[in-house]
Amino acid sequence: MADTALAEALALKRAGKLDEAVIALEAVLARPAGVGAAEAVALVHLAEVQVRRRRLSEAAEVLDRAEAAAGVSAFSARVRGDLRYREQQYSEAAGAYREASALGERGTWSLVQLGRCCLRTGDVDGARGAASRAVERDEGASGAWLILGEVALRQGDLDEALERFERAHRCAPDDEFAYAKLIEARLARLAPEDRVREVEILLRGQGKGNRHLLGVLARVQADSGDPAKAAEVWRERRERHQGDFFARKMEAYALRKAGQLDRAAPLFRSCVMEAPHDVILFQTYIRLQRERGALDELRESLEELLPVAGSRRGAVYGELRKLPPA
Repeated sequence: MADTALAEALALKRAGKLDEAVIALEAVLARPAGVGAAEAVALVHLAEVQVRRRRLSEAAEVLDRAEAAAGVSAFSARVRGDLRYREQQYSEAAGAYREASALGERGTWSLVQLGRCCLRTGDVDGARGAASRAVERDEGASGAWLILGEVALRQGDLDEALERFERAHRCAPDDEFAYAKLIEARLARLAPEDRVREVEILLRGQGKGNRHLLGVLARVQADSGDPAKAAEVWRERRERHQGDFFARKMEAYALRKAGQLDRAAPLFRSCVMEAPHDVILFQTYIRLQRERGALDELRESLEELLPVAGSRRGAVYGELRKLPPA
């Protein structure tokens, strides 16, 4: 019965029904028998679901319970890496992914994520090493080829970068992100004034509906010195793809750069409430509200943020103390 209940919960998780998966996993954990093997596995899966739902404080608590009950496994180490990655603690995430690999994870996820962490921290050699190991394990690992392309770009070798991105696209022809990265690299060979037109043509043809290609267009608009148009593109992507957190955040940044602070403020607020661990986002929102003189609005936001801030609670409280009395 326990195995059946767990299997049903994991089926919901695989189907992307995350809210239902949480309920089913918590039902497995609510049985009076204590924490057995199935319950320990359920804890790690619950932590993974909470990471995917951006409930990072809940994920950390559940993961601690799982490892206290059954020790660290390759699976729990990988999930902790995903948690730290979402929290933008890239050095800690890298350590967790290394541990997952050392404990015998068979796939390429931890190696690819380790490569991404290394890129984030500026460790180009580490990124190349992790991605190369992933390719040795699976030549079809498109994520690893993308990292190798990024490494080549950082080293100024556009030809090699294009070859790596093309390889990633061949490995995963339906991967919209890999296609967008390939196009973005190809744009570097065009004159700046031709890049917007090229992406717009692709969006009407082969790249139609590709949200990552819309992101490329927004970045090209921003690079051409038109943050207002970039914001319009990010808004189009956000409206087409409900729940696109990245598009919402980038729209907010573009609006701020365009001087449209009143439009940027509610977007920043919603992003901060969803990702209180993002230090740069948090600090940008604080500065923007001070620039607007919207201190009452800022106070209300910070008070609402306190219960969900997790490890950032102290920083939120510190900003509250800096505000004048209401």
